[in-house]
Amino acid sequence: MVNRHRAWRSAGSPALAAAPWVVIFSGIVALAVLLAVTLWSGLNRDSSRSGTAGTNNVADQFPPPMPAVSLSPGALSSALAPGYPATAYPPGYPGSSPGSSPGPPPGGSSTAFSPAPGQGSDAPARTGTISPTTPAPAATTTSARTATVDAFAVQQAESFSARSGGTVVACDEGGKAVTALGNGDWLRYDNVDFGTTRAVDFLARAASGVTGGGSGLIQIRLDSPSATPIGDFALDNTGGWQSWRSVPGNVSAPTGTHTLYLTFQSAQPADYAALNWFTFRT
Repeated sequence: MVNRHRAWRSAGSPALAAAPWVVIFSGIVALAVLLAVTLWSGLNRDSSRSGTAGTNNVADQFPPPMPAVSLSPGALSSALAPGYPATAYPPGYPGSSPGSSPGPPPGGSSTAFSPAPGQGSDAPARTGTISPTTPAPAATTTSARTATVDAFAVQQAESFSARSGGTVVACDEGGKAVTALGNGDWLRYDNVDFGTTRAVDFLARAASGVTGGGSGLIQIRLDSPSATPIGDFALDNTGGWQSWRSVPGNVSAPTGTHTLYLTFQSAQPADYAALNWFTFRT
């Protein structure tokens, strides 16, 4: 019995001695297989990212960039719709022909101006000279009455169509008056209608502040300041330039429509008359 057991142990010892090496070899083989699978998976993912395979390729999802277009005058036609002129410049303008360089127009100045704000450096330089613009002078107008005025109605002195000399001032009796009238001055009233009724009398509301015994005439003339007077009256100091007095005068029965002049004549240069209103009477 003992011998038989010794014989079994002696015969089975080589198999037991080889068992650890089998386990180590199997582990190495399994590790090698795992490493190979890992490397293969990594290579496959790198290949997908580089665009050689797979559906995650970025180039497959976006279109290629559009080609650049030149905007120079000679190549502008490539950026325009079919049939549109190939140049953005009017005919004959510097740079309108492909390849030409900007220059002064025929007969123009060679002075070049800087590009307008917003234009690039490739914009053609504008050439020529700028003439200064002088504003037209304001139109002058002459005050003139166009409506016919009744000679037998009261006419305010300041309603003149034109005057030479005198000053318009506020009147103590209301409204305005013309004062500081002296030798050579006149007041003009247009379209004064006497009708067919003959005027025989003239009445004026006048004042004078002249000193030193000064005086003068107020004359009525028709159609010209140098025409023969049809009537007049004398005026001296009334007590001041606002001391009004109604002064009558005779006239030589005018009729029809006329331009009426009141002229002022005196032998001394000082102003001697102020006038508030006047009217004609039958």
